[in-house]
Amino acid sequence: LEELVRAHSDLERLTDELADARERRRTAAQRLIDAGRGTTWIAAQLGVTKQAVDGFVKYKQRNAHAEK
Repeated sequence: LEELVRAHSDLERLTDELADARERRRTAAQRLIDAGRGTTWIAAQLGVTKQAVDGFVKYKQRNAHAEK
C-alpha cells in the first residue's frame, strides 16, 4: 500500500510540474513569435514539427473558443 500511495503522490506532483512546463513553453514560444521568430525556427530549436509548435502556441485560443 505504501508504494501505491507514493506512486500516486508522484503522479500528482509530476502532473502539476508538466502543466507548469507546458504553460512556460507556450509563454516562451509566444514571446519569441512576438519578437519576430517564426514557428518553423522555434520547431527547429526544439526538434519538433512546425505543426507541434502551432498546436501548443494556439492551445489557449482553442480552449477559449471551446469555453464559449
